[in-house]
Amino acid sequence: MKNFIYIFILFVIIPSSKAQSNSFPFICANQFGDELKINVLNKIDAKELEINSISCSNTSQYYSSNDYTYNHYNLYLPSPSDNVIYLKLNFIFLTKPDGTGNFEQGNPEHVGFIDEVISRVNQTLINLDGSPTSSCEGYGQTHLTNTKIQFVINKIWKIDPAWDYLQTGYDTTCPNQPCSNFSSTINPNSSSYYYSYYDNDPTIPMGINIVFANNGNVYNEMVNNHNYSLSGTQGWAASQVPSNSNFSQKLRQIFPDVYLTYLWMKNVVADPNVPNPTSWETVRGWHVTNLRKGIIHETGHNFNLGHENNCYMNIMNQTGTAPGNFLSNLQISKLYLAASTKSTRQYFTEDSFKNTNIDVRDNQTWDLNFRLYSNVKIDDNSSLKATCKIIMAPDSRFIVKNGSNFIIEGAEITSANNSTWNGIKVEGNGYLLINPNTLIDTGYFYAYANNRAIIGGPVIDTESIRNSNNKLVDENTIIEKDYKIYPNPTGDFINIETKNKISKVEVYNLLNKSFSPKYNNNQVDVRNLPQGNYILKIYSSSGEKTIHFIKK
Repeated sequence: MKNFIYIFILFVIIPSSKAQSNSFPFICANQFGDELKINVLNKIDAKELEINSISCSNTSQYYSSNDYTYNHYNLYLPSPSDNVIYLKLNFIFLTKPDGTGNFEQGNPEHVGFIDEVISRVNQTLINLDGSPTSSCEGYGQTHLTNTKIQFVINKIWKIDPAWDYLQTGYDTTCPNQPCSNFSSTINPNSSSYYYSYYDNDPTIPMGINIVFANNGNVYNEMVNNHNYSLSGTQGWAASQVPSNSNFSQKLRQIFPDVYLTYLWMKNVVADPNVPNPTSWETVRGWHVTNLRKGIIHETGHNFNLGHENNCYMNIMNQTGTAPGNFLSNLQISKLYLAASTKSTRQYFTEDSFKNTNIDVRDNQTWDLNFRLYSNVKIDDNSSLKATCKIIMAPDSRFIVKNGSNFIIEGAEITSANNSTWNGIKVEGNGYLLINPNTLIDTGYFYAYANNRAIIGGPVIDTESIRNSNNKLVDENTIIEKDYKIYPNPTGDFINIETKNKISKVEVYNLLNKSFSPKYNNNQVDVRNLPQGNYILKIYSSSGEKTIHFIKK
């Protein structure tokens, strides 16, 4: 395995509104080059390293270490019937100790501006233009207008101890603003990136951290001296591409001087004291549109999308006046490739679920580290072999259809929420084989056939279900090391057989809501529970054990 990866600093231009000509578009920071490459040590924890080195050969058609091509992009293209999946972003606004110096948390005008940007971002993602112009990749084809991805954005205000002196891209020694060789302290890919301390801030929820910083010198000139000659309309932003090996890599973005641009546009561009002024409502709309495209553009880089300067309407176009309302089918498929096989995947909500199937209709080996948002259906007498790590949506399941096979060998199957999922369903004479070197160390892993289930067992088929001692297990029974519960599914009671002394039991649904059923003499009364899937948690002299059951 290579010990080093390339991380790119990617810069954007934020486009202008098409409603009225915008004379003040954001400009590109990298005037002297398209991208800067930096070697960064690839840090992988021991567990990831073990899995990748032993059973992740990355030969699957679902894996691509290079650019995704037309040859197999349809594997990841979302279906019109898919549910939306949700990416988490953090908007971090840096302020002075008194809460000023940026968009202010308690200011309705400021918060309204931010909320409108967020709304426009998500509207764009589900209302793309599906008819590209002749210069665009995929011209003449029908393209999706809905990415089926939405951003969940937390607005966070933080006092920045370096607010008064930290330079965010404005350098008085540079004759033409902005300078392309900006300081490493504001380069989100640099080891000396100043805002890296937000990566592990316990008060900030999981999400891609987008920092909105301002140049203190320019701010003071504007607010204290009413001097707008240093406009602050620099408009550059920087972001990272994801890793396909270091899945805990922290993805970041920086948008400097967005608030300074807001002040400048309000007090200069929309100044009522100048002849024929443009209304503040119109100018504000320009800024909303500019920032709307900038957020999607930079987040596109977090999905490994590159610049598409040949297509004027493309979101990934750098031209300042580009509308930013188109993504090709190839680009949309890359979004889902990153959501499944790159470090971007850690920022999707745990409950993101597409409610459709990945259909396996030929013999395949999944030897890649893979996060899934769908059910997996193995059909047409096919065989699927899993040898690496698979992260499932809590609401998803594997379905092994009649005549098909699912082999788990040296793999690890977990749930995105690390507590629940809907298991492996074996139908007809479908076959499930779990080889001994498989890592299953979760309390919620289970598989079932004809409503019969076993947890952690070696073999399941419809003719027999065997426990670890190769003894037949009665129908409607679950065996789980030192415990036997039955019937399952059940309509009224769950019986527990064990040699251990049980102190108490708890019941949870798949949303982790707890219930307090009556328990007496190793029998749990579940008559009052609604129909559905549940987790039975047993406390005994041997410790805690969780077992899945179904209330019918």
